[in-house]
Amino acid sequence: MRRRALAIAVALLAMGCPSLNTPSEVSTANCVNFTGQYTGAFQSCGASTTGDVTLFQIDSCIIRGVLPGVGTLQGTVQGATIVFTISFSPCGGSASGSALPTTSGGLTGTYSGQATGAGCCNPVTGSFALTRK
Repeated sequence: MRRRALAIAVALLAMGCPSLNTPSEVSTANCVNFTGQYTGAFQSCGASTTGDVTLFQIDSCIIRGVLPGVGTLQGTVQGATIVFTISFSPCGGSASGSALPTTSGGLTGTYSGQATGAGCCNPVTGSFALTRK
């Protein structure tokens, strides 16, 4: 009896379950696509800078980009919100934050964290506004 039940279970598993989505299918369906080129304005530690930013949305809801004069961004798109971590460069350390879309198709975000290195402010708080090109 056990062998028969096991054989049935194995047969059912082999057939699969087409009505279920894989995790990547589910997360892709729930993500807003932010891939693109932006012009950015950045404020942190009393200083301002501007620069071009390209965001890449990879692996469904994972997003990456470089923020000029700030560092590299890696995050997750959760609905219409990006939750991210910035690795500071040329300073060391990191910060976490979030960004939301604007009505014009850009993004605004804030972050806070700790920076390391000579001449780097600590603690760090900053904000940015990205305008889609």
